Amino acid sequence: MPQIGLGVTIGSHSLRGVLLKRKGEGFVVQRVFADRISDETTPLAGRALAGRGLKGVPVTLGLTGRDVIIRYTQIPPVPEWRLKTLMKYEVEEVSSQSGGDVSADYHKLTLPDPDGSRDDDTVLVALARNRHLDRLSAALGSGGLKLGEATPNSVALFNAFAVNATYREDETALLVNLGAENVDIALQRGGELLFARNATPGGKAFTEAIEQAFATTFGKAEKMKTSKGDVTPKGQARYADPTAEKVANSIIGVAGQLSSMIQSTMMIARAQTRLPDLKVDRVVLAGGGASLTGLDLYLKQAMGVPVERFDPFVLSDLTGLSDEERELVTSAPHEFAVAVGLAQSTLSPAAFRLAVLPEKVKRARDFAQKGVWAVAAGAVALGALFFLYKGRSDAAAAYDKERSAVQRTQKEVRAEDERLRQALGKFQQVQVKHRLLADMALPGAFYAEALDLLENSATEHIYLNEVRLQVDKSVNTFSYLVGKGGSAKGYEESSRTAGEVREPWVQIDGRVSGGENPSRIWQEFVETLNRNKSGIVVETEQAFKSGPSGQPGTFKMRLRPGVKLEPATEGDEGIRQVLRYVDVDNAEEPTAFVGRRANGEQVTVPLDSVKKDQREELLNQIKNRR
Repeated sequence: MPQIGLGVTIGSHSLRGVLLKRKGEGFVVQRVFADRISDETTPLAGRALAGRGLKGVPVTLGLTGRDVIIRYTQIPPVPEWRLKTLMKYEVEEVSSQSGGDVSADYHKLTLPDPDGSRDDDTVLVALARNRHLDRLSAALGSGGLKLGEATPNSVALFNAFAVNATYREDETALLVNLGAENVDIALQRGGELLFARNATPGGKAFTEAIEQAFATTFGKAEKMKTSKGDVTPKGQARYADPTAEKVANSIIGVAGQLSSMIQSTMMIARAQTRLPDLKVDRVVLAGGGASLTGLDLYLKQAMGVPVERFDPFVLSDLTGLSDEERELVTSAPHEFAVAVGLAQSTLSPAAFRLAVLPEKVKRARDFAQKGVWAVAAGAVALGALFFLYKGRSDAAAAYDKERSAVQRTQKEVRAEDERLRQALGKFQQVQVKHRLLADMALPGAFYAEALDLLENSATEHIYLNEVRLQVDKSVNTFSYLVGKGGSAKGYEESSRTAGEVREPWVQIDGRVSGGENPSRIWQEFVETLNRNKSGIVVETEQAFKSGPSGQPGTFKMRLRPGVKLEPATEGDEGIRQVLRYVDVDNAEEPTAFVGRRANGEQVTVPLDSVKKDQREELLNQIKNRR
């Protein structure tokens, strides 16, 4: 393992480098460097570093921004050679999707498995566009420096945290590096990396907010941010003057955006790691943006956990630094956290090693490391390989042919899956609109249907005093299919609230007047209503009640558009169905009720989704009907 490491970050506004030498269990800081850069000076970054003595060893370079991708893949446990093949296909797929060549490296994560249900491995894959790597490598080359490895800033931040033993065994810490353009985030527990990502906005957003509020230049706004910027929560802040308060008011909203982004990252991390109960115990800040006054206090109040700035030099010897360098380190050690992690990535076995490099660079590096012994071993093996070449060549050709066929099939299946997802989405949207429109129109249509039934069923002695439409309003849900998220394949059932559902019914108050047997006239009226072929349900609220001698008898009843199936769940949640012509799917071994809505739509409702008492009553009614 190397004894000297050089970590460098080339940001949009700053250049930082740290040269470390391993000494026992600690490190000696030999050089540190920090300076402002711009688009014009970035190509000369290597010259600036070399001029300050940061040279002599290959550079471990930090990566962030939109040209860097961190993704996760779940795979079953496989041998290392098989994993390498799978990752090669993964990189080829991303390269084809991104429209350019990419370099990549991967590393398995060690994730907690509290309930013993995790049966696959999660692999973190880091990728960077080659044009981005080439640009940064050329910048280093301006000073004669060579690119050794490239690592995402978020992973380097974790390395600095883990290598310097600042973690606590039972603690989940969220590490946040705030740069000018980007935010690099890592989530760790017990010295193991759980999740990493890069996002926006960076510290530049604070400057832009000041620039807009004061209608000034970006340069002046940047100076105002560093001299007067303060996002200490209201009630705790103390401002030096009205200008400082105005600056604070202009940037407090950006702090809120940063807090929201951090908390949304936690939601993503819980889903990705499949640890829904994962909670943050501490937030650790790093990077130039973390120097903003009050940012730690603001995030502490917003997130409800301790927040501190990171000192990555706790195990380092600073005695060899110049006074200027020591001042850089002691005044803002957190600003060098990523650079320290990059330098330590090649020096410590505790580091999470990622080397994002083009394949040709990796091969050249590996050859240089193996040296003459690798060449000699290759020469000895060459003779044996000659005799195997023909057979292996034929096997390789057959393998390539089979792989091409599999890739074509895979592409066709993915295209068909995408078409199905789009068609399914459109169909379900139309289905939902149809259902909601039908619910809106149902009361009027049902009222007309009920009046028609009453008119055709009433005899000369039946008098309807009042026929009144009533509409109950409730919240309903319905199920639908969605494509599984992330890297999962297939579909799963979800549910959605349909908003206000209108459930109509008709209240009838009537009387029986005249006739030899009023009670019998009433019974025949009810029987006629029940024989309706529309599936309308008749409910007797008040059976026929004879009046005093010579007076008509009265009755009360209700008509409903179908049988209302109550959900088995408690409260207002669940799927309510109002169905006509209710029956079972199988008379011998029923598993569901079947019927039609008032709009004619056929519906199947599983038995176990209907309230138990109603389910048993309906089953008995259907059985007696047969």
